[in-house]
Amino acid sequence: MDITKIAKKYVDHGFKPIPLRPDSKIPAIKGWQKHIDEPVTDFTPFANTNSIGLVMGYDGIQCLDIDAKHFEGDEYNDFVSLIEQNDPTLMQRMVIQQTRSGGYHWIFKCSEIAGNEKLAKNKDGEVTFETRGRGGQIVVWPSAGYKIIGKITDVQTITPDERNIIWSCARMMTADVPKAEPMKNQPTDSVWSGDVDETTPWGEFRAKYHVLDVLTSAGWTIVRENERMTYVKRPGNTDAETSGVVFKDSGLFMPFTTSTAFESEQSYDAFQAFVVVAHGGDFQNAIRELRNDGFGEQQPPAIPDDALFDYETATDDDIDEMKALLESLEVDSTKEIEEPEKCLSLRFGTDEYIFGTMGNFSLIQGKAKSRKSYFLSALMAAAISQHDVCGHIRGHVSNKVNIYIDTEQGDWHASKAKNRIQTMGGLDPRVNLPNFKHYRFRGLLTNKERLKLTDYIMKSFDNIGYVVIDGVVDLASKGVNDEEEATALASMLLQWTSNNNCHISCVLHENKNDRNAKGHLGSYLVQKAETTISLAKSETTPGASDIVPEYTRNKEFPSMEMTITGYDTIELVQKEDFESAPERVWTFEDYKRLLPLIEGKTPSQATKFISDTEGVLRRIAEKALNEMESNKMIQYSSKGRTRTIEVDNII
Repeated sequence: MDITKIAKKYVDHGFKPIPLRPDSKIPAIKGWQKHIDEPVTDFTPFANTNSIGLVMGYDGIQCLDIDAKHFEGDEYNDFVSLIEQNDPTLMQRMVIQQTRSGGYHWIFKCSEIAGNEKLAKNKDGEVTFETRGRGGQIVVWPSAGYKIIGKITDVQTITPDERNIIWSCARMMTADVPKAEPMKNQPTDSVWSGDVDETTPWGEFRAKYHVLDVLTSAGWTIVRENERMTYVKRPGNTDAETSGVVFKDSGLFMPFTTSTAFESEQSYDAFQAFVVVAHGGDFQNAIRELRNDGFGEQQPPAIPDDALFDYETATDDDIDEMKALLESLEVDSTKEIEEPEKCLSLRFGTDEYIFGTMGNFSLIQGKAKSRKSYFLSALMAAAISQHDVCGHIRGHVSNKVNIYIDTEQGDWHASKAKNRIQTMGGLDPRVNLPNFKHYRFRGLLTNKERLKLTDYIMKSFDNIGYVVIDGVVDLASKGVNDEEEATALASMLLQWTSNNNCHISCVLHENKNDRNAKGHLGSYLVQKAETTISLAKSETTPGASDIVPEYTRNKEFPSMEMTITGYDTIELVQKEDFESAPERVWTFEDYKRLLPLIEGKTPSQATKFISDTEGVLRRIAEKALNEMESNKMIQYSSKGRTRTIEVDNII
């Protein structure tokens, strides 16, 4: 057989063949990986071998390598059955090659190129399923013992989602049972450890319930089972027969669908699954509910003795001191209280909306790369200038000292940001302005140092107007999920703004899976902030960001769309006709469609979800939620979570 001629035919059909050592899987040439990107032009080495390999990763060509010699049972047929249950056409689009050891190569193309990853193992730790992508190669016909079922030239392109089905089904074949893993938003190791400590709410829950109890109570159904695993199907799944498996040895659940709140291919124990299906991933709410239901040892509230006033031991001076304090805090109806001074405002036409006032702080939240820094640049530019920035943002503190604290960027980017701010404000970017101080804190070693220096700034400057802290999490030594520190930091912000009669805008990232500010810190800042806005990349306008007022104590301003038109220029437009937005007429079918989608959400989360998915103002979404409640389509748990009622039973 003319190996050189066959190698040239492989090239003619878009493949990258390489010569292997005779009767071997080892490449016969050095630097063969270069052919991922470079064409094969030298066919001389093929004359001295009887084995050919194909380079993976070129033009999207990839492979699932199935090593049957390490199988302990009928894993291959189980795998094929699982594939067919999820997509009956998928196997038909594979070019399948049988290997000389009785295994298989599933060859295909995909726009998303993977590397080389071990997907499944037998009980002895030997690999049974693995990927061959960029940086890998496979042995192919006419190498001895290799047989292509069909034609190699028929290789087809599948989508990344379809490839994920293949990868996920392969992972289900592992006998190397997965261990309990922490979720991505884990608070502490103690909460998420796999230990069953029944003194904790989560430990007692794990001891009392199996993960299948949690799944079936949430509408998942058991499809079938074998000696190793139980196959389950998500609620509302009308296409695929299987959405995940529960391993019998470990009792862990592994989903591979992307259509649920679960992360695909993450392992979940009973408590972790409960957090997802009953509380949308909010572990603190889950723990609170369990404590209220009597799970775990019930501890009395940890209130220190000195936190309460003891009349029996109090002196007359102690009582007089408390009386004086209480009198100073009483609201006096005879006194006229002046309205807080404006710091920043938004103008659309003849309407003015207050963004922030002196003596308060605001929160700017959003996911990474949502262009929060650009919007902050516009706010600071308005603060230091005498004119409206972007035609809509007006500052009222140009006569005061305005301070930008950057905790994330290095020298070069921080310098460019300062230049951008001054240019946006119509000011010379090459001079140091007396009313604008820009500091970079990235070089400081610890968050404790950053907090201390910020406190020094707030105590040492006179006549402060507007302050930006980008980002506030870098002032928290214990991260976003320490409740005590989060409370203290929120109180510190209030103290700074009150003592200096200034306004502070602080920046915090959102959770990965929702639009809530991260952790306890985010929750406390939202509670205390005068204004909270959320930035997100626009789903309708490429290169633009949506700016949405989540909460404000002042008159709610309209949503905006921000487009970056240059390094130091942005365009800001009103996203919708806020005042005259048409009312949505909600129908019974609308409610029926929305009900399963808002299950388990708080009213705030449900309102936000309806607003986002239906493209309506939040007040219109809120009206829909209220109507569903008044029509007894939904009710709320003791913890404020939405529980839907079977719609077909409603007359």
